[in-house]
Amino acid sequence: MMLTKEQFHSALVESGGVTEEEFEQAAASKDAADFGIDTMLVANASLTDEQLSQLMGFYFAVPSVNLRQLRVEPTVLNLLPEAFARQNEILPLKADEKSVTVATSSPNDVLERSLLEKYLRREIKMNYATPTDIREHLFWYQKDPKQIFSEILEKGEKEISASDTTIIELVNTMIDYAFQGGASDIHIEPEEGHTLIRFRQDGMLHDIAKLPKSTHENIITRLKVLARLATDEHRAPQDGKIRHRTRFGDALDLRLSVIPTTFAEKAVMRLLSEKNRRLSLANLGFSSEDLKKVSTAIRKPWGMILVTGPTGSGKTTTLYAMLQILNRRDVNITTIEDPVEYQIEGINQIPVNEKTGLTFAKGLRSIVRQDPDIIMVGEIRDRDTANIAVNAAMTGHLVLSTLHTNDAATAFPRLSDMGIENFLVASTVNVVIAQRLVRKICMNCIQSVVDDALQKQIMDEFPEMKEFIMKLTKKKSTKGIMTFRGKGCHVCHQSGYYGREGIFEVLTVNEEIKEAIMKNANADQIHSIAIKAGMLTMLQDGLRRAIAGQTTLEEVLRVTRE
Repeated sequence: MMLTKEQFHSALVESGGVTEEEFEQAAASKDAADFGIDTMLVANASLTDEQLSQLMGFYFAVPSVNLRQLRVEPTVLNLLPEAFARQNEILPLKADEKSVTVATSSPNDVLERSLLEKYLRREIKMNYATPTDIREHLFWYQKDPKQIFSEILEKGEKEISASDTTIIELVNTMIDYAFQGGASDIHIEPEEGHTLIRFRQDGMLHDIAKLPKSTHENIITRLKVLARLATDEHRAPQDGKIRHRTRFGDALDLRLSVIPTTFAEKAVMRLLSEKNRRLSLANLGFSSEDLKKVSTAIRKPWGMILVTGPTGSGKTTTLYAMLQILNRRDVNITTIEDPVEYQIEGINQIPVNEKTGLTFAKGLRSIVRQDPDIIMVGEIRDRDTANIAVNAAMTGHLVLSTLHTNDAATAFPRLSDMGIENFLVASTVNVVIAQRLVRKICMNCIQSVVDDALQKQIMDEFPEMKEFIMKLTKKKSTKGIMTFRGKGCHVCHQSGYYGREGIFEVLTVNEEIKEAIMKNANADQIHSIAIKAGMLTMLQDGLRRAIAGQTTLEEVLRVTRE
């Protein structure tokens, strides 16, 4: 049951959680009616999910709960059917003979409480959790897909076709489980004696199931039918798009690619979920200090914001989260991307098309003549694109873009290498964000560990981190510091990780850095100035998260060495 505007005002403004201006901006958003003012405040980076949870728990006079810090027994979880939990966004947390404690974003819903008491025949104790936190933890219901696929195939050994209900159910289940598990891609690979199903989850490919070789051709044919591809073509690559609705009503698009291989055709599907289009800057992983810096930068009327990192480090996701905040009816936002991953209502998005000559540079040159307020360039790859982007930022536009550099400070020499004058770089770039994606520890199998050998390795390799870790843990030695890792379970495919978030370094361009850029300072010199001004490096940000139990030391070292 969504609260009224007045109730949200009482819970969030009168308590001092957000300002009147932030509240009115969220309330005026076109998505507030569908998602709630509270969700829009998180999307606009006015609050984090944890802060929202505490404020709303206080308002409802019930305990607030952070699901990331809990582990729920399967017997408790199964007290409520998965379909009911998803439809009502409610999760059982613990139970005894007399009561059941549940997490909900509507602890004031009398009807919901009454239904639960009748169904469970026990007293219901309501805890508050944000809608986002609940949706992110519905994966607790996920079962082992190997078992599910086996049950579907056991329905008969008869010959089955692409139109057979068994194949239809198999394909639908494959997509549903990939979606529920947070996979980005599904690989259907023909082997000599079987078909291998693999999901890319958290950037890594995991073997999910082996299916009988006899099912392969029918699965591929079924996918071609859904994507409206030629079913009688087996020797040439084909690309298509599938629109799928899961058994719980979630809509998602899939990009299908089919290519011939030695044994048979291989198919790969990229999942593009509508739920991922609601991107929140506050929930990407920024620390409160870095979030404040980024929020200040994106509200400036002109200048340039750059996000750097290797391919697959989440740069585009960060840009989309910024656009979600900036997307208002009184501004004209235009993007040029390669490709356009998600359509955002109210934003003009242009796909790069090399065949027609629509490059980043040519597209950007045309965008500038379209009276834009905010421009997003998917990537600055060459001198022409860099020149036009910098000039647009100089002439009163806010420009967002990405660069391929390893850290934030290297962005400045990179622009200079592209032929951009130092005084232009110094006067246009407002902030540079460098980022990587680290896998989060699976909360279903998390355990504490003390790994002095690994910590010593970090100290030996990065001696400057010793003081930082001691300050962070408030200890006089780095020995015996407790960290965490996942043991491995069916939810995380025995990897010990589930989900990803960013680690960042946010370099705000102050007067000292501007002077250094004008003097043609190198990346190391700019990096040192930024650290003195309070910038946390990606390694420091990662170590902070590892000690807090969000990721592992091994994972931080892996991604920061890229």
